[in-house]
Amino acid sequence: MDSGFGKIIVVADGPTCTGFRLAGVQEVYPAEGKDAERKIDELMGVEDAGVIITSEKIMDALDWRLKKKLDHAAKPVIIVVPDKNGPMEQKDSLASQVKKALGFELMK
Repeated sequence: MDSGFGKIIVVADGPTCTGFRLAGVQEVYPAEGKDAERKIDELMGVEDAGVIITSEKIMDALDWRLKKKLDHAAKPVIIVVPDKNGPMEQKDSLASQVKKALGFELMK
């Protein structure tokens, strides 16, 4: 699935990937732990990657260097969603994640 901004890619646990696959996302990578970290790092270098969706659990476990790289990247936009167990704790809302990535609010 191409968002017009680039491909939408999911790196998450199996059930989360299945949900996104059912929603029409074609590029999904079921992975956890270090495998997920390697995949996200690899995808940071993919030119047509527009959005990478991952779980809170995976994002929480990433190496600090990769987190810093993700924080400073304009593209791809990283969207963090709860996994099958629900939200870990109150994190930034999706709207604030998009504002941080794009530099402006989409809706008011």
